[in-house]
Amino acid sequence: MVEFVVVAPVFFLLLFAGIEFAVLGTIRSTANNAAYEGARKLVIPGAVASDGITEATRIMGIVGVNNLTVTTTPTVIDETTQDVTVNVSIPYDNNAVFVPWFAGGLVINASSTLKTERYGGISAGP
Repeated sequence: MVEFVVVAPVFFLLLFAGIEFAVLGTIRSTANNAAYEGARKLVIPGAVASDGITEATRIMGIVGVNNLTVTTTPTVIDETTQDVTVNVSIPYDNNAVFVPWFAGGLVINASSTLKTERYGGISAGP
């Protein structure tokens, strides 16, 4: 029984830390994917900024992320827009599983920039 008293706190600390880091990695990976997929929605002719924001928010909702901020650059997309960027920002304090204060204000940021299909500088070939 003495062994359990000594080993249990260390075991549970490592177990909970492992789970917390797995969640952090999942959110970070999903944020990168959400930024990319949001940018993909914006490269299509006729897309508006809200399309990219909606897609990125939808993808982050799959893993249950709270309080994220999604922005697009530029905010108005027209026929002269060459590049689009989607930024996803997630405060980890609001998404931690066990100890939110442990993150210490960590903010996960992801960004993706793509060329639009309407840009005349892209050539399909001769």
